Amino acid sequence: MPDSFTAPVSRRRFVAVTAVATGMALAGGCALPPADDEPDPLLALAVAAARDARELAAADASHGDDAPRLRRIADARRIHAERLYAEIGASEIDAAEVEPGDTAEPIDTADVPGAGSPAVCPPIGEVRERLREDARRAGEVAVDSRGYRSELAASVSAACTTAVEVVLA
Repeated sequence: MPDSFTAPVSRRRFVAVTAVATGMALAGGCALPPADDEPDPLLALAVAAARDARELAAADASHGDDAPRLRRIADARRIHAERLYAEIGASEIDAAEVEPGDTAEPIDTADVPGAGSPAVCPPIGEVRERLREDARRAGEVAVDSRGYRSELAASVSAACTTAVEVVLA
């Protein structure tokens, strides 16, 4: 007898479950902001997204039929990193100094750890594990945040879950 049971999930059911999970994460948007002495919780999400964007873009023929899918996920993770870094930069600007229509300069992603070494795409099993962990962590950040930051983290969580359960299925 198997130790665990995994049931196939239809795309419709997956979308419904993801929508409910995102709604629950957004409902937690009324939580208190982190203390000033704690690091910004979006920073860990941004670093992970930048790492994934860099490494998954390096998918080559050794990844077989998964290479194009990994590169599409890399594009999504690059956008996650850009938006997260932009929000981190925006949160550091004093609101009194911002004029209507101004935008915050995103943090340079070249400062991401490991950005100087050649990118190597990990095996597909490790990619799935990373994305699941990133989805879990982003969901926690969404629950603990509020407003746009909560929405941003929830969308990262949903995108990582979709990448694992639909794109890499």
